[in-house]
Amino acid sequence: MFNWSNTKHAIYLHGTYLLTHPESGERWESKQQAQLWYMEYEAQEQAREEELAQRATPELKTVTLQAVEGALKIPSNFESLDAIKVTVAEGQNVTLTGLLDIADESFLVPVLRDDGRRVYFPIEVQNGQFSATFNFPTSGRFEVSSTLLNEEFTQPRFSASNITFYVIRQAQTVA
Repeated sequence: MFNWSNTKHAIYLHGTYLLTHPESGERWESKQQAQLWYMEYEAQEQAREEELAQRATPELKTVTLQAVEGALKIPSNFESLDAIKVTVAEGQNVTLTGLLDIADESFLVPVLRDDGRRVYFPIEVQNGQFSATFNFPTSGRFEVSSTLLNEEFTQPRFSASNITFYVIRQAQTVA
């Protein structure tokens, strides 16, 4: 915000008075001259801040889910959903596969249980394809989100749809 002091004929900026034009060293001719300089100064500061923010925020790689195998129920078109709900039986393997444009790597995916604890599963990325197999020994709700996916890294790396696994107990019928 532009703060002009009529008594000092100066701009009050960052806790001090700027009595002269920074480039010429001459005293301000008028409040309007000082205000024009200040508008340019603010625009340059904003551009610097945006540049720093862009450098500080890495480009997130998109995790694109293509297939879910071993589930009891999945959405018919999960590629376009922000939140994917998958129903699986407890103790059964469910494998998620898809695209992730990074160099070959393996890492752990944290999954948040409905009781607040985390369970970790390995994910493998090879040739831009990922595969992760999950197996939940107990019924409940388990969630994977971009926040969870990135929490083990020093800088966020991925963006992904939220996935909620509803793990159900299979009832046995008596013959």
